Amino acid sequence: MDVVIRGGELSDSRLISRRLGSFQLCIVGSPDYFKHQGTPTSPEDLFGHSCLHYRYPNSGKIAQWPLQYAVTRGGIQAVPLTLTCSSLEVLLYMVKKGRGIACLPDYSVKDALATGEVEPILNNDMTHTTTFHMLWPSTRQMTPKVRVFVDYMAEVFSDYLVKNQK
Repeated sequence: MDVVIRGGELSDSRLISRRLGSFQLCIVGSPDYFKHQGTPTSPEDLFGHSCLHYRYPNSGKIAQWPLQYAVTRGGIQAVPLTLTCSSLEVLLYMVKKGRGIACLPDYSVKDALATGEVEPILNNDMTHTTTFHMLWPSTRQMTPKVRVFVDYMAEVFSDYLVKNQK
């Protein structure tokens, strides 16, 4: 590998990294959905709603919603599961069409938020921020083309990630 882009905590100290930026997860729904189903004002209110979940394609695990006061039943997070999807784009499409509420990265919904197609809820109940990094082997001399790629991606990410979150 020349360069890898990774979200999350870094654990391999044999790699050199460059921080690209951070993102948060946010819970969103369409204005039409909230008009017909009501707007949740606490995590417990989610039990009366259609919750659309992201499934990681590589592991098959369902992404947890990082709520500060986790809604639990039997000791595990129990946000209702109406639908799962392994594509952020399809999940956002379902939200825009009023099919339910989803927890999505802020960078994936920033345009829909700006146009009013979706609205955020429970912002004060969210806890998790994740950072994107670029990684490359420390044993390999950085070639000019890799240096150009790293600099370009740092610029792209800084322009695209959401600023001034919360």
